[in-house]
Amino acid sequence: MGADEPEFDRGVTLWEQAREYLEWYPTADVDALVVGGGVQGLVLLDELVDRGYAAALVSNTPLGAGQTFDWPGVLAKGYLNPDRARREAVDERWLPFAEDARVPVEGGEWYVASTDYPYRHLVDGWDEAGYEYDERGVEGLHEVYREGTVFAKGSGEHVAAIDEYVVDREALVRALAADHAERIVVGDITDAAFAGTGGDRDGADGAGAPALDRLTVETHRDLTLQVEPDYVVAATGTGTHRFVDSLVGSESFREAGGDAGAVRGSLDPVTYRNQLVLAVRGPAEDLPAVGAHLPHKGMSVVPRRHRYRDENYVTWYVTNDSAAEEVDPDETTDEAMGTLDPEKVEVGYNKLFELVPAVKNRAAEDADLEFYAYATLQQRTGDGAVPHAEPLAGIDNVGVALPSCAAGVWRATDDAVEFVADAVDPSGPVDGVPTGGDPPYGQLADDRPGARWLDWTALGVRYPRVQNRPDAVER
Repeated sequence: MGADEPEFDRGVTLWEQAREYLEWYPTADVDALVVGGGVQGLVLLDELVDRGYAAALVSNTPLGAGQTFDWPGVLAKGYLNPDRARREAVDERWLPFAEDARVPVEGGEWYVASTDYPYRHLVDGWDEAGYEYDERGVEGLHEVYREGTVFAKGSGEHVAAIDEYVVDREALVRALAADHAERIVVGDITDAAFAGTGGDRDGADGAGAPALDRLTVETHRDLTLQVEPDYVVAATGTGTHRFVDSLVGSESFREAGGDAGAVRGSLDPVTYRNQLVLAVRGPAEDLPAVGAHLPHKGMSVVPRRHRYRDENYVTWYVTNDSAAEEVDPDETTDEAMGTLDPEKVEVGYNKLFELVPAVKNRAAEDADLEFYAYATLQQRTGDGAVPHAEPLAGIDNVGVALPSCAAGVWRATDDAVEFVADAVDPSGPVDGVPTGGDPPYGQLADDRPGARWLDWTALGVRYPRVQNRPDAVER
């Protein structure tokens, strides 16, 4: 019987193990620390490094895990909430970035189909904000959407072809992290140490606010790192309240005379909601890669090619605003895991099948279609997709950067870089930080272990009322 193999599978050197055992923890002294490994955090890290800051990033989950990989990937120019800045963020920031970084972006066929309200108001907004669109009759709408109840129970039938885009989320995260792997540490922040301000910096609520002096990180490789940042930006998405609570709940913060209420109060604009996502996938001949916003129904269909098997295989991600529910900040999670309500799944799929009966009919006729439902948390500002990037009140050197939507990433980045620049001068980029490198990546919601895709028969068993069968099981 052979001897047991030594356990060096964490990629940890003997020196690192010895240093950890002796508690000789390495220290990273940085100008700016970004907390959060989603798209917002990675874009902000890239921008800070580009501007000459010694910057690093800490994430407590694999990169992209959470909102980034739960999000269907639509860049959402704002056709449902016209806004010039939002349109420009997609046209002038996202699309050039994706082209330079060689991140796949799909345009393709996209429509807005609506009754008189809210269509007429939307068109006015599009014209004012410079949106491109092509008004068509109902006959100009793709046939898959013409057979159902898209225009039922409403006055007027309006169709406009629009320019909307869907980005490859996995390629995006990898492209953003590619040049910064050694600056990225994945692990849990286990301790925060505060100090009183030195007199030359005032807190967001006036002189005397504590400054965050040091964070202790237990990495995913079971190593300990201490980070001493001049400024911290929390790009923590749905984990924002929990992260801030961990700071202001520390003994060090209380000893430094911190006002936890003031800090928490500065997050009052930040809200969260539970969003149901219904996914359908299948061959393009049965499930065409055609996107649609149906504002009078509160629904959107986001199509993605290349997500399964080959380019002629398509996944639809269907969202319904009426299924979204506000979530108390105390009930949020870093991983953006929402609560799946089976009854809402049944209602949602039935609504989809009424609007687009071709999906139901083709599935019932043995087309190779599969179904999967998941719930995710979304961070928002108030009740809208408005970015929120500001210094926190009550802490001298911590701010937040929360995008609320894909287009909001750039505005939140610009605002965050500005308040960092007001507080800290760049000392030059660092090539890496101790324990950094080789960060793990998350998985898309519909690819994760436990994501059970259902064929038509299994869908009816799992959600009996989906198919509107007279023998459906009542609950």
